[in-house]
Amino acid sequence: MPKPRMLVVDRDCERYQAALSGDFPEVDITAARSYADAAPLLPEVRILATMGVPLPGIGFTADVAALMPRLAWVQCLVSGSEYVRRGLAGRDDVLVTTVAGIHGPQMSEMALLHMLALARGLPAMLRNQEARTWRRMPQLILEAKTVGIVGTGAVGTHLASVCRTFGMRVYCFSRTVRPIPGADQVYPREELARVAPELDFLVLVVPADAGTRRLVDAGLLAAMKPTAFLVNLGRGPVVDEEALARALREGTIAGAGLDVFDVEPLPDNSPLWELANVIVTPHAGGHHDRSAEQALTVLGPNLRAYLDGRPDQMINLVHPGRTADAGSAQ
Repeated sequence: MPKPRMLVVDRDCERYQAALSGDFPEVDITAARSYADAAPLLPEVRILATMGVPLPGIGFTADVAALMPRLAWVQCLVSGSEYVRRGLAGRDDVLVTTVAGIHGPQMSEMALLHMLALARGLPAMLRNQEARTWRRMPQLILEAKTVGIVGTGAVGTHLASVCRTFGMRVYCFSRTVRPIPGADQVYPREELARVAPELDFLVLVVPADAGTRRLVDAGLLAAMKPTAFLVNLGRGPVVDEEALARALREGTIAGAGLDVFDVEPLPDNSPLWELANVIVTPHAGGHHDRSAEQALTVLGPNLRAYLDGRPDQMINLVHPGRTADAGSAQ
């Protein structure tokens, strides 16, 4: 009997291949940096490990799925599975798992990078450096500021504790109100607009779903302080980008740090590129030098459970039988 074909599509695909091959000699594991690179093999793929985000070359779409008629399981190498599930529409026989729960440290660091850069005016200082201009400017510190964290999965929970160590007042917003370590107060998500005027930073770490789409709209932005900052590390559709660009131009809020967007890569004609009070990062929050090492703590056990015929014991199984993703959106 031929070995089952597993395909890993990722920029670190060789690391995954090297780590798994020794432990799973019964699987034919192929590494590829794009679906185009693996095109001849796609009809034979039964197991796919992929980012599952809509980026050129690695975006999992219905067209890509159609080229894999034997596909039985997709391991998302991110916490959210919405793009993969969209590509698999109508194929309820395909299992989907994620790596939800591993992104707390790296996403918290990215949130702090944006928050500190916005508070300290880092983009303006870097522009001054390029122009050889010595100009001091007002500096904000995080201590005693109030941060609102929308999303209380692994990332939001970790971020709450990190913000507390900076001396911040921490408010969390969740679908289910429960004690969160590090949080001063936990509110139902429906209370966000009411509490928004108290926030100095609003950080989004939620996936895009029916309950979060355009959660940050013109009304919510108008409710925020003119000195407040928005940081989005969740998904682009959570924010109304047109309303945000307008609010940033008009000074409704002070600035924004954005790692995710409605369309990725961010189109050249997006006004967000040109706004001086915006920091744009390329959906990099969940990625770092140890990304593969972290993901393998889920992928390895899941591969063993799948091969042993124990799908019910796979970690973060979101499909079939469950439609909502756990954890953050990265």
